[in-house]
Amino acid sequence: MRAAREFSSRISDSLQIDIFPYAMFYIFFEQYRDIWKTTLFMELTIILLVLAMVVVDLMGVMAILNIQLNAISVVNLVMSIGIAIEFCVHIIYAFLASTGDRESRMKEALNTVGASVFSGITLTKLIGVIVLHFARSEVFVVYYFQMYLALLLIGFLRGLVFLPVVLSICGPPSTSLLVENKNAPNEKQEHQVLNSATHSS
Repeated sequence: MRAAREFSSRISDSLQIDIFPYAMFYIFFEQYRDIWKTTLFMELTIILLVLAMVVVDLMGVMAILNIQLNAISVVNLVMSIGIAIEFCVHIIYAFLASTGDRESRMKEALNTVGASVFSGITLTKLIGVIVLHFARSEVFVVYYFQMYLALLLIGFLRGLVFLPVVLSICGPPSTSLLVENKNAPNEKQEHQVLNSATHSS
């Protein structure tokens, strides 16, 4: 795709005609062109830190409850990463979309999505997990009720308590401000063009 665009650019320059290459699969390849430019490395680091703490905390609960490390518990530990990330990404996204200082952005993020994360993720999963407490099989009680209940409590504390504190102290800048700063030169240039056109007329 990049080679085709470079080739068409050379032809456009030589023939003084605007041409461009097109293929159906370019839509899917376009993401690989800008994936590193749009990656939020600081946010990624914070999320990885929180996820690592959730897994370590869950392993600590396993040690306290004498839950053995076996095939079932390892699968639960792996799945805990996917469940725990739901407590983090919505908070961070709302934090990035807000404006102001870190503390005000964090308050706005919690007001925007905090209740949804609590009710839509914590409570709904909690209702499904509590049912497993009444299972007759000890496997379901130990490896699913106890572990998943611990995961929900840990994920809630890490996502809605620990993560907001971290973001309010050393959170990344707002993405809306970055977009405004990038668009500022273009807007200034357009304003200058309009002024020059007005004065000339």
